[in-house]
Amino acid sequence: MSVLPLLTAFLALQGGATKPKFSIDVFLMKGTTPVALKGGESLTGEVTFVVKPMTTNPIQAIELYVGDDLRETDGSTPYEFKLDTLAEEDGTINLRFKGFTSEGENAEKVLALSIDNGVSLGAAAHVDKGNAFLAESKFDEAITEGRIALKADKDSLPARLLLGRANFAKGAFDKAQKNAEDVLEVDKKNRDARELIISLNVQRAFSATSKATSDRREVVDSIKKSLMSAAKMRTAIREEDLDAMKKDPTSVEFLDSAIKARRYALVVETLEKEIPNQYKRTDLVNRLVFSYLMLSRVNQADGLLKNLKKFGEYDAYSFALLAINQAELGDDPGSDEAIKEAILNSPDSLGVKTAQAYIAIKRDRQSALADAAASLLKESEGRSEAFYFAAALANKLNQINRGRANFEKAIKADAADHDMYVEQGNEAIALALTPNLPSADKDYQFEFAKAMYSTALECRPSSGQALAGIAIASLYQKKFDDAVKFADAATKASPNYAAAFYTNAAALAAKDAELAKSYTAVVNAQTKDPGNDIYRKQRAAIEALRPALLKNRTDSMIRAEALDARNLRGRSTPTVDNVYKYFNTTGRTPVISAPARG
Repeated sequence: MSVLPLLTAFLALQGGATKPKFSIDVFLMKGTTPVALKGGESLTGEVTFVVKPMTTNPIQAIELYVGDDLRETDGSTPYEFKLDTLAEEDGTINLRFKGFTSEGENAEKVLALSIDNGVSLGAAAHVDKGNAFLAESKFDEAITEGRIALKADKDSLPARLLLGRANFAKGAFDKAQKNAEDVLEVDKKNRDARELIISLNVQRAFSATSKATSDRREVVDSIKKSLMSAAKMRTAIREEDLDAMKKDPTSVEFLDSAIKARRYALVVETLEKEIPNQYKRTDLVNRLVFSYLMLSRVNQADGLLKNLKKFGEYDAYSFALLAINQAELGDDPGSDEAIKEAILNSPDSLGVKTAQAYIAIKRDRQSALADAAASLLKESEGRSEAFYFAAALANKLNQINRGRANFEKAIKADAADHDMYVEQGNEAIALALTPNLPSADKDYQFEFAKAMYSTALECRPSSGQALAGIAIASLYQKKFDDAVKFADAATKASPNYAAAFYTNAAALAAKDAELAKSYTAVVNAQTKDPGNDIYRKQRAAIEALRPALLKNRTDSMIRAEALDARNLRGRSTPTVDNVYKYFNTTGRTPVISAPARG
């Protein structure tokens, strides 16, 4: 036998032993852990494969085939491939991973796997499973279940809502918006979808506050648009709830729905004729007194509370209302006595606690406010009222970040919290008045204040407080025509609100001062050019305007003094600083938890 063939075979075997064989391993990502993938395994949802080539030579590419269809090529580490199994049919699927090296080597791995998304179980089963995942903050799993549900039933609104909530929780706000809008295209009144849109608008507004941009007006406009949209939708939902109810003067449910929709005039209209026969119904009397206070009709509230004492019986909430009303009337001892009785009756009542907090703000007693706010946050967590008073306290203490954090929590709890928007507008004006603040920053804060008051107006279109706030901010910006317009609107919207008339007097005085300055300039110009008819007409126009301004200003001061003699009688025509200080302290309107919560 020849030795040469044996030697050749021996050398070939030696070479094969030293040359490494090119192979690839495939792993399935489970969370952050790669697990070796084996044939016959079941896949569901969106999966990620990682390929690990075994070779010393450079890899040119790794390819993924589904059957004979090339789906993806990856030319750099890590070699990752995603497969959305929901785009495939349930059943067997053949995957082929193929690799190539720079030396012309190739290797592949073929795996016969199973796709089992459980589509046959139906949409409802997957929606239920997804909601369970959502409750456990397993957002990716919830999204997968929502997608499977949609595959089972492409028209399933619960599946789209599940996806919307899960995407919102995950921070995928654009996807959540699309999910909610898809639902509303089919069902325009879908409450869950609108609730999601409200949350998205609130989130968008607070994201805009941290937006880095040189155009701060753009930021204000974005915040205003988002919050007003949220407030408008929340208000619309409450109006629909009210409209769906039968008007019944003895129905607490109907009255509470009207109060929730801030339809205080409707409560008054409904109850005024009924109450004389219902003084034994303390719950009804409380709701009428509350509505009177919200409309700044303190004298009517006073008379009603006296009749309740005579013909009926006070409860803790009645005493809380009495304490606020006495504070509005300037009777501090009477207010203190009433709040003591309220505490004795029910120290843990939300109505009692919010009454305490409001009176502390009105009297500018920070220590009392701090105690009340702390108690509210501890025992009423999640209530917008608690966050309102916590924000008001932080604002009083110049704790800007804490104030804004509580503002955000309040609006997330209730996107139509009129009082919170007014408070934040007040805080923006306070920041604008910071000494040595650059003019651009001042203007930004005034514009932000107006955005907050405008949103409050969206929550309550007849809010004299919101209208007066816009007028005050306009006064600071020396936009006197706007100030007069909004202050006058405030007096018409709230004819029993002293701050509206006080603001109107200041606005008219500022406008008159502007006209006086213009008049002097016109007179000087006319002196230099007596034959110019333009100056004569300008002078005559100003002379015609000023008497009416003076009369309206005087009438506004008289009305303001009559409404709040204790704080405003004998005062001279106010400056904008006088008005703002009054507006933000003793001129506040009552804030107390609604009777249903009290």
